[in-house]
Amino acid sequence: MYAANARFHTFRSLTLQMKAFLVSSSATFAAIVAADRASRGFEMNREPRRLYKDSASADMEIVRANETTFQKVKDWGRENRYPIVTASWVASMGIALGLVGRNPFLTRAQKLVQARVYAQGLTLAVLVATAAFEVGDASKGKGRWETVMILDPDDPEHKHLIQKRIHHEAYEGEDLWRGMFPFIPS
Repeated sequence: MYAANARFHTFRSLTLQMKAFLVSSSATFAAIVAADRASRGFEMNREPRRLYKDSASADMEIVRANETTFQKVKDWGRENRYPIVTASWVASMGIALGLVGRNPFLTRAQKLVQARVYAQGLTLAVLVATAAFEVGDASKGKGRWETVMILDPDDPEHKHLIQKRIHHEAYEGEDLWRGMFPFIPS
């Protein structure tokens, strides 16, 4: 805020209430994110059964330890795809502003628009790659998607099994938003 106040006349012309809002809303956002992370960490430490590892989990750790670096990076990218999208947008916006900022013939507004367009292009490419990973996971039954065999609800004798795709939540309540939009398939 100090730098913006010293550099930009538009910011200096804002009312004290607006400046206070910008400071408080930024601090509130940061506090909410930090509280959410701390809450999840507390829950993980409080529940000892979550720390228990059965033999299958131990075997999976051995398999992961023997994976190639490329496979580890690919798995990490698959698990952290949305933070990667956000980080790519922030990085591409900074790089684009740096590149466009060198042009002395453009106004600040033109530079900002050009930088946003460049950053938007890269972000769109990253989103397309993310969607490809998501569709690939869903079609292979990997990650958060799994195909299981259940009893056919239409079979009165309960002898036939059918396949059903289920979605695993990363945390409890992750998919609560789906109830608000019943037309979106699960």
